[in-house]
Amino acid sequence: MSDLRPDVIFVIDGAVWRDFQELRERWEEPLCIGLRDECVRNIRSAIRAGKPDVATHWLRVQKFALAYGLSWVSAVEVDGILIRESPKMCVLRYPEDRDLKRVPIEAR
Repeated sequence: MSDLRPDVIFVIDGAVWRDFQELRERWEEPLCIGLRDECVRNIRSAIRAGKPDVATHWLRVQKFALAYGLSWVSAVEVDGILIRESPKMCVLRYPEDRDLKRVPIEAR
C-alpha cells in the first residue's frame, strides 16, 4: 500500500479552474460526455471566430477535466494556491506539500 500515495498536483490558472467548476457543476462529473462535448463546442467556436487563445483555454479545461477525473491527485494548484477538495486519507502516505510533483496542464 505504500506505493498508493497521491504525490501529484495539477497546476492550472484561475480561468481554467473557474470554467471547470462551472462545467462540473452543470454536468456533475468531470468525465461526463456532456462536459467533454461542451469543451469541444467551445474550442471549435473559438477556432471559427479566429480566437486561438480562447480555443487553447478550452482545450486546457478539457484536458484538466479528463486528467482530474481519472487521476488520484493530492491537490490542485490554482494561481499558486493549493486547493484540496478531498481530505487526506489516513491509509495513504502523503509527501510534504513542498515535495509534491507539480504537473502543469498545457494545451499540447
